[in-house]
Amino acid sequence: MVSPPPLRRLQHVGVRVHDLDEAMVFYRDVLGLRVSDRYDPGDNPHGPWGICFMRCGDEHHEVSLVAFPKEAQTDLPASGFRAPLAAGLHHLAFEAASREEFDRWLSHLRGRGIEFAYGPVVHSPAHPEGDGTLGENRAVYFHDPSGNIIEIFCDMARMDPASNRVGEAWFRERLARDGHSPSAADPPSAWRPGVSSMAGARGGRSKNIS
Repeated sequence: MVSPPPLRRLQHVGVRVHDLDEAMVFYRDVLGLRVSDRYDPGDNPHGPWGICFMRCGDEHHEVSLVAFPKEAQTDLPASGFRAPLAAGLHHLAFEAASREEFDRWLSHLRGRGIEFAYGPVVHSPAHPEGDGTLGENRAVYFHDPSGNIIEIFCDMARMDPASNRVGEAWFRERLARDGHSPSAADPPSAWRPGVSSMAGARGGRSKNIS
């Protein structure tokens, strides 16, 4: 049997939480993580969830806190995500070393008959290929035999700690690597407390966040 392509590492986890505000404060004040982006359930035109992306280094996130409205029964029914309503693990995300390695993974998964729950997609509100969501990473999602969500991705955004915005040099270099003009788009705006990162998207809204 042909071995799968190599993976660089397990880079982030998605954690399903009961209350996004409470969880954000805990991970920020107790563990010292920094908020990269944040929006509430109902802000995202692509699905019912809300997410707080948090980091401990210069990558966009190492932890995704995921919250759902009580009436939501699944993640994204139209795309085939399945996840329990209970708090706990939402997804595991493994990093491929490059776009070329990511494409090898797509071929490998298709060759093994793995059904994609979502993607491949570029999570970005700015990239010419972007889906309007956040993180700037190119990703694909599928389930293991027990129904756990697995993400394989490449190109997680590098953040500018001074501005709390996706780094300008990283963003433009990635555009060029993807075959676009480095000036084809600007990095997404920095998240500001009290303003949803989806405020400019269809269904976006503002909220006071302490």
